[in-house]
This record gives sequence, C-alpha cells and structure tokens, in this order.
Amino acid sequence: MNKSDSIKNLAVAMCKAQAQMGGAAKGAANPFFKSKYADLSSVVQAVKEPFATNGLSYVQFPIEKDGRIGIETILMHESGEWLSNSFTVQLSKQDAQGAGSAITYCRRYSLQSLAGIPSEDD
Repeated sequence: MNKSDSIKNLAVAMCKAQAQMGGAAKGAANPFFKSKYADLSSVVQAVKEPFATNGLSYVQFPIEKDGRIGIETILMHESGEWLSNSFTVQLSKQDAQGAGSAITYCRRYSLQSLAGIPSEDD
C-alpha cells in the first residue's frame, strides 16, 4: 500500500462513509457456479453517495505487472490525502475479453475491499 504523508482527514471521512454504507447487493448470477454475486455496479452503488458526502473519491487504472493484469485503486480525500494499492491476477484467457474480465473482477474486489463492504443477498 502507498499513501500520502498524512491520512488523518481521509481516515475520519472514511469512518463516516463506512457508517453510511450498506453491503453490495448480490444481484448478478453466475451460471457456472449456480450462485449470485455482487457485480461492479452494485459495489459502486453502495459506495458512491457515502463517498461523495464525505469528500472521498476513487480512481482505478488498469495495470500489467510480470504478465499479470489488474488494477491500481487510488482513494482520495478532498484534503489531498490519498492511499493506493494494486491487485493483479493471472489471465485464464489470453485475449482482450480475458483481460477485460480480469480488469472488471479486480475493480470489483479492489473497491469492495477498499470500502470494507460485504456482499449481501437482495
């Protein structure tokens, strides 16, 4: 994890945002495993308003490292404080669709982990 010299304001804002967040709804179906999961849209919906209300925002950039693909997620506070981390996975399918799936997967899990929100049933 990387961070600005201070994360005092970011930590206070994140505490307030987490108090306002619920879980991400498991609204998408995975036919292979016959299960439901919280898709990226559900995770974004869970964090969007609490983040905005408390001066928080995030960006996610696709990255490649040592043949793995993933995301760098940066959490920012209106004070200029920030923290970031990367998450990469090995591609199971070596083409554009495989890369797109891996990036979406990494975006979803990185944001959900960053925000500290669980997946919950509808």
